[in-house]
Amino acid sequence: MSFILIPENGEDIKINSWNWRPTIGLLREAKLISDDLWEAMGANGTGATVNADMAVRIADYLDQHLQSMKPGDRMRADLSITSIPKKRFVITPTTKVEDIDGVEAYSASYDWLAQFRDFCRSSGGFEVS
Repeated sequence: MSFILIPENGEDIKINSWNWRPTIGLLREAKLISDDLWEAMGANGTGATVNADMAVRIADYLDQHLQSMKPGDRMRADLSITSIPKKRFVITPTTKVEDIDGVEAYSASYDWLAQFRDFCRSSGGFEVS
């Protein structure tokens, strides 16, 4: 599953759920988005929107957060930061949910968070589709 972020200004960006879920988890933990918005931003077709002011606040927060990371790092689903590369795994029809380490599988890279910060700063607000 992937999400498309549609800005008021500029180009859309597409992000997969493996990277998006920890990103919005961070925004929720930082109290930048409500639980309701977190839920809407994590599902397709809900029309979740972030206004221009909130987008700038997100960008400012990500500036601070990225200071605790370095290029090559990634933030896991539990919001811990690691420099250990993400393990590759293959999901097959016989893969069981309990066989997937959700903390390890979902992670947002430093590069993605920097890209999202820049997107938020220039977007003028955006919709999650």
